[in-house]
Amino acid sequence: MKFISSTNDIRKYLGLKPKKDIKFKNISIDTRTIKKDSLFIALKGENFNGNKFIEKAFSSGAIAVLCSDKSYIHKNNVIYVPSVRKALSKISSEIASDFKGKKILITGSNGKTSTTNIISKSLPKCSSTIKNFNNEIGLPISIMSSKKDSKYMVLEAGAAKKGDIEYLSKIVKPDIGIITNIGNSHLEKLINIEGVFKVKSELIKNIRKGGTLIVPNDMNYLQRWKNMAKGINVIPVPKKFIAKNEKISKDKKVMTFDIIKSCSDDKKSKAISISSSLLGKHNVQNILVCHTCLSVLGESNSKMLKSLKNISSSISRQRILSWRNKSTLIDDTYNANPESVKRSIDVLSEFSGRKIFIFGDMFELGRFRKKLHVDIGSYAKNSKIDILITFGELSKFASSGFQKKSYNFYNEEQLKEFIANFIKKNDIVLIKGSRGMKMERFI
Repeated sequence: MKFISSTNDIRKYLGLKPKKDIKFKNISIDTRTIKKDSLFIALKGENFNGNKFIEKAFSSGAIAVLCSDKSYIHKNNVIYVPSVRKALSKISSEIASDFKGKKILITGSNGKTSTTNIISKSLPKCSSTIKNFNNEIGLPISIMSSKKDSKYMVLEAGAAKKGDIEYLSKIVKPDIGIITNIGNSHLEKLINIEGVFKVKSELIKNIRKGGTLIVPNDMNYLQRWKNMAKGINVIPVPKKFIAKNEKISKDKKVMTFDIIKSCSDDKKSKAISISSSLLGKHNVQNILVCHTCLSVLGESNSKMLKSLKNISSSISRQRILSWRNKSTLIDDTYNANPESVKRSIDVLSEFSGRKIFIFGDMFELGRFRKKLHVDIGSYAKNSKIDILITFGELSKFASSGFQKKSYNFYNEEQLKEFIANFIKKNDIVLIKGSRGMKMERFI
């Protein structure tokens, strides 16, 4: 049973008097995808007003509404609140407080969703983040959709500005906090890598005393994390557990490696053989983080070993597909920042055949945007990528770093026509760019 499945459940967590109780099956914030018998949450922001879509929500199948429109205050199937965002925060905070199991909160510049996915599939009786709902709206909705009898709750926290992680972690108050890495992301508002470090480290403030912080074994930050995490057990990865004998199968569909204890005096320790459908060194790190988390929780890794063989990449995140003219596509179009682009180039470089990188602009990089695009070109060159194709006003700067054959496009139809004629049998093509570039249109 879910924590929230009726209107009176919501009223209870908001401290409101009960009314006629209406049960709903799902929670939706979008009338375009709403399902029958759903609760519609009418969000209001600078550029949108969900209150205007309440009637459409009802006609599309909603059975109840949470909104900030006073004109609906007397309806039994509508819960009025002055601020929907504050209501979501209060409801989810109360649920997280009531939750009897262990809570795990994951943040970082890259790898959040993959790590969340791996850990949630490796734990028994686990409620987890819906899709990649990781902001001030999505995280509360994920908590509201969790089940009462879950043993674990695994959640993801994203940040675009100072205070975001503190806000989200205060809602959750996790037993285990995980920072996957620190990299160049959201520099428009976070200014520089130090700003990224500080906002991701906000997580530490709300980990419960006696809890655990799992972080990358990065000498630039490790001691600072230890100094910040008073009363919290800090575990760097890799350290206690390390990866050896990494290999990718000839058909590039399976990655294998061994996890071993790094302590040489532990002679009884046996290597754990990993076989994963997720490729790349970054996923080795993600799996090591999961294994470390399981060790902290005292859980067996048997479910992890089984799930890794069949786990699939999230939609448009390094999905390897058969493509046009008998080529192979690495679809990583969901989003991009400098570190995630480099990790995808690493995967592309593992393949044989003509390696082609179709690169769209990376956003939110502030004053570093030109340099960071040039750096990607240099990284692609050093990774022995054969051809660079750019789309956009920023990605064109990658060509100067690439210093080999490249093509620059600004028009969608021209690039589509070029791709149709240029891609050949046995080519390996990586497509990646920021969400706003909608690079999936070229697939």
